[in-house]
Amino acid sequence: MSITDQNVQQRKSVTIGDVARHVGVAKGTVSRVLNNYTDISKNTRERVLKAVEELGYRPSSTARNLKRGRVDTFGIVLPLMPGKGADPFLAEFLDGMTRALNAVDKDLLVTTASSMDDAVLAIRRLISSQKVDGFVLTRTATNDPRVDYLLDRGFPFVSHGRTARESEHPWFDIDNHAAFYAAAQKVIAQGHRRISLVMSNPQMNFSRLRIEGFQQGLEDAGLAFEDQLIAEATLDEPGGEQAALQLLRQNRPPTAIICMTDAIAIGVTKIIRRHGLTVGEDITVIGYDGLPVCEHFDPPLTSFAQEPVLAGSTLAELLTKAISGQPARELQILAEAKLIQRGSDGPPRKTPEELKAHLSTYFATA
Repeated sequence: MSITDQNVQQRKSVTIGDVARHVGVAKGTVSRVLNNYTDISKNTRERVLKAVEELGYRPSSTARNLKRGRVDTFGIVLPLMPGKGADPFLAEFLDGMTRALNAVDKDLLVTTASSMDDAVLAIRRLISSQKVDGFVLTRTATNDPRVDYLLDRGFPFVSHGRTARESEHPWFDIDNHAAFYAAAQKVIAQGHRRISLVMSNPQMNFSRLRIEGFQQGLEDAGLAFEDQLIAEATLDEPGGEQAALQLLRQNRPPTAIICMTDAIAIGVTKIIRRHGLTVGEDITVIGYDGLPVCEHFDPPLTSFAQEPVLAGSTLAELLTKAISGQPARELQILAEAKLIQRGSDGPPRKTPEELKAHLSTYFATA
């Protein structure tokens, strides 16, 4: 038997018991790590995953698929969003992805993580247990540890959004910079000069690009990017409500508010109406996502739309091509958001000073 044959035989002979002895834990602990039980400490989880990688352990349940080098399953580790309820975009995104995978007899394995570190651990576990052929990454950060880990491992993946290392991996993204530049220019053309942005975590790459597009849209029109007109919010209605209260309490409230998502915009419009003002007349509101439900609001929400079903199906197709060996530079797609003109924007009917006078009865102690 050659040295290579011996090495292969050694790899095949590694058992869950070998991993347990190597780490100094029970076999049940190794099993619970590989099956993503949450009652295992982070330190133990990392030690087990490291041993699995070093020893080359492969669960027997995947042996048949591994003989041909594929398990025909893609993985996605979804970030848990604090305070965020049902996500219509995510539901349509996953629908598009699963439909595309079903058409080629592949499956999608979905798990969640509460932080980037936990996401990397989940990815390591799924790779070590040989459960997926590649990953789809969502909500990418500019400097994303998941991207770094997968590139270092040489493991196939695609990202929904670009990163600082975008030239090295496949991705599908919307031109967020262009959309928020257009939003800023649109309300400026309507006559607004006191314009706010309700943003989210700027470490997320899509958020950073939207902020930069908004800022450039103002500056190209000769307007300053003022920190007091920027409010940070969680990506949900309560986040929009809190941001709107912060902005309306100012000495010179904005006459237009551009929101990072439709969910935020819904929260903003609720606060505007609650304080006796008319959305689209007294204060313009523009959202982003193009959620169909926003068509039924009063007034219907003007928004920049992306296509979540298309995004999901496209990413599934890109990952299939990446796994087959197609170069990353051929698997990078930048699409445009589409403006859906509805009724929540228009020329300002009140000045900031008139808004302040109206709101003073609501914020008497402000």
